[in-house]
Amino acid sequence: MIEPSDFGVFLREKRKKAHLTQDDLALTINKSGQYISNIEKGKNSAPPQSSDIEALIKKLELNDEEARLFKEKAAADRCRLPADQMDYLMKNRKLIDLINYGLDNNISDSCWAEVLAVISGGK
Repeated sequence: MIEPSDFGVFLREKRKKAHLTQDDLALTINKSGQYISNIEKGKNSAPPQSSDIEALIKKLELNDEEARLFKEKAAADRCRLPADQMDYLMKNRKLIDLINYGLDNNISDSCWAEVLAVISGGK
């Protein structure tokens, strides 16, 4: 059985909260309701493009935090980082070294949280 991605689950949740049908949402990006259904069910092999993501965010009336999560989950569905994160990563190449270190040493999320607390001054 195919499991929906985090993006598919998030999309369904926000679509239902906005009281929209799959067809309503699909019209926003000139797609079929089946296209939205496939995303929500984890059957989609062609995730929405960036321009479609922006249109969906507007139609769903997502706040800034929801829009950020929506973009991140959509990018992950395409096995990519959001463009602004990728640009930042490429401009700050030592971050790639840090990620590789984390991968090589199986660094946990709680450890990364400690690192973030140190570099952000405990904010």
